[in-house]
Amino acid sequence: MGFDENLIIDKVKEMDAEKASEVLLSIIVTANEPERRAKAIEKLIHLQDNTHFQEIKSIYLNESHSDAKMKLIELLSESYQKVGTDFLQTQYKNEKDWSVRKRLIEAVGKIDKFDSLSFLTEALGDSNIEVKKSAIISLEGVTDALEALIEVLQFRNEELHNILVKVIIKTGKKVEIHRIINYLSSENLNIKKAISLILGKIGNKEAVNPLIEQLNDNNPIVRKNSIKALEKIIPSNKVTHIIKTLNDDDPDVRTTAINVLGNIGSKRSIQSLLELLKDKDENIRKQTVKALDKILVHSKSFKEVYEILKKRNPVARREAIKLLTSASDDPDAMRILIKLLNSKDSRIRSLAYSAILKISNDKVNELVLEGLNEREWQIRKFCVKIIGKIGDESTVETLLDLLNDSKAAVRKEVTNALSQFNNPKIRKEIINRTISLLKSTDWKMRRESVKLLTKIGTNEALEPLISCINDEDVFVKSWATKSLGKLKNIEDFTPLTILLKDDDPKIRIAAAKAFAEIGDAKALQPLISALGDDNWDVRQEIEKALNQIKPDWMTLL
Repeated sequence: MGFDENLIIDKVKEMDAEKASEVLLSIIVTANEPERRAKAIEKLIHLQDNTHFQEIKSIYLNESHSDAKMKLIELLSESYQKVGTDFLQTQYKNEKDWSVRKRLIEAVGKIDKFDSLSFLTEALGDSNIEVKKSAIISLEGVTDALEALIEVLQFRNEELHNILVKVIIKTGKKVEIHRIINYLSSENLNIKKAISLILGKIGNKEAVNPLIEQLNDNNPIVRKNSIKALEKIIPSNKVTHIIKTLNDDDPDVRTTAINVLGNIGSKRSIQSLLELLKDKDENIRKQTVKALDKILVHSKSFKEVYEILKKRNPVARREAIKLLTSASDDPDAMRILIKLLNSKDSRIRSLAYSAILKISNDKVNELVLEGLNEREWQIRKFCVKIIGKIGDESTVETLLDLLNDSKAAVRKEVTNALSQFNNPKIRKEIINRTISLLKSTDWKMRRESVKLLTKIGTNEALEPLISCINDEDVFVKSWATKSLGKLKNIEDFTPLTILLKDDDPKIRIAAAKAFAEIGDAKALQPLISALGDDNWDVRQEIEKALNQIKPDWMTLL
């Protein structure tokens, strides 16, 4: 029987509409398997035959399987529309399966949502979330359903909330705005909180004054949502109401006000926002900097920020420096930031350095170059660091001249900066100029030259250091000796072997470390010969070198 039914269903397309309808109706009534009934219903839908309404009603009333019921709902709503949806509405309360109720509501809402208002608003109270959702969506644009939709807001459900709010907004744009404004005084807090945001999204300026009144509400969420709502609709002459909320007791309300004022770009709020740069709450300060940055970029005036930098509060000064990263068009900004590089506060120095780099935009500012000649060594150091970070090749000669700076920290930064140039032509120029400085009578220049060549680390840079192993300056001699260990394919170990017998134990240790780094077996014999050194530290370093080159070196004794 089952095979014959399937065959008949597949053959109905060869019959005329009336005959096909009768055959399919018969199968729907008699077939035992719900899948087969559903298949027959689907074929009947495609026939678009609307002459068997009573039979289909009867079939629906006797159907128990959900899939078949949902197919019948589709047939009744599409083929019979008015009478079909009227019938389906009567079946809603009797239906236990939520998925069938959901399909039923969708069908009615699609065909007849305006004339079925009572039915659909009743469905808003359904116990199933998915059914409620379908009812809400079906009522979009039905202005007479607005109040019913708003009442659903009182049952704060995250799954429904976003959809519900969107539907209320779209529907609310079609009605007199005071129908929604009235709910700002609702006794239900969930409604009250949501209505503020909804009014903001609708964007009707008639809601401005009522929302301003909400800024004094006892509930911080209502205040916060009202501030958000005002962002798009508040006129400039009423922004002071939002500015006042910067003193709110609730940090979330204050943060919202800060962000909104930044988005609005309110110049009136600059002074009040600057006061918040010394707030104890780190997040408040962070959001304030973001907001002020938006405002100041457009105003192009940083005078108020400079005033903060003159004051003593270190927290406010640090935050103010961050604002100057947007002051690239203001010539005073760079001058002030360079002065701050000499601050006693390390964080201020670091922030000023970062701000200068951002303002510089990969180009060395003239004021930075001038900073290399400042009396304060911190300024010279950071200016060198900035030049090195930017990598301006035209500054190489200037940097080389600073290798004999009176301050070691500046010289160290110069060495770091010069070692970062990767252009082969520029690097060769640096190496050649540095090699010539190895013969300088200035010990500072010789020391930094050795450090720089060691830091560059290529054979071309290291080989000239052999000439320094007899330098009168013990540091030059020691550093040059250590650096020889970085040489690749070294042929002559004589210089290092000689240094293993130097009078200064620091030099003998440096020579041992160099042999260890080279790692060549040719170094074993000179090291073994030096094991009798009378200095314990030297002997220990020699043993380390031997172990590193050949762990079983003792077999050679």
